[in-house]
Amino acid sequence: MIPDPQTRNFTWRLSVKSAPEKPRWIIVAFQTDKSGNQEHNPSIFDHCNLTNMFVMLNSRRYPEIDYDDTNFTQQKFSRLYGDAAAFRTKFYNVKDLISNPNITLADYKELFPMFVFYVTKQTEKLKNSVTDIQIKAQFSEIVAANTEAFAAVISDKSLIFQSDGNKMRVEY
Repeated sequence: MIPDPQTRNFTWRLSVKSAPEKPRWIIVAFQTDKSGNQEHNPSIFDHCNLTNMFVMLNSRRYPEIDYDDTNFTQQKFSRLYGDAAAFRTKFYNVKDLISNPNITLADYKELFPMFVFYVTKQTEKLKNSVTDIQIKAQFSEIVAANTEAFAAVISDKSLIFQSDGNKMRVEY
């Protein structure tokens, strides 16, 4: 759960990672009132009226520039959609036409608002040190009670899912 649902700002310290596993992708999503509720589809996420989000790896920010003018109610989220749609192309290193995600802007907004951060461009200093991962988000409205944040951190050798303090690790 988001610790203080009566806020418009959210900071989540995922964990501290040590070398040589450096994060390459961080994917964040929110769900409101879906945990343990059979009346709601747990594969659908909520945008929670997000206006800006970024990831901090130690003191390095991703993306370096804010998602200016993000407003889901006014249909202003194309950069977030573009980052999510580009994930498949960049992750699998295939051309755009082959890896089309087949998710429309409307589907992204209503069903799959996942926020994807490409964090592979790290300084050499960061690559050889402990990495502190923080997610910072701002919302245009107070976040609803029973909202959970989910994150998937994809590194060179493992995929880590985290929610509510629970972790699942997959080695590959």
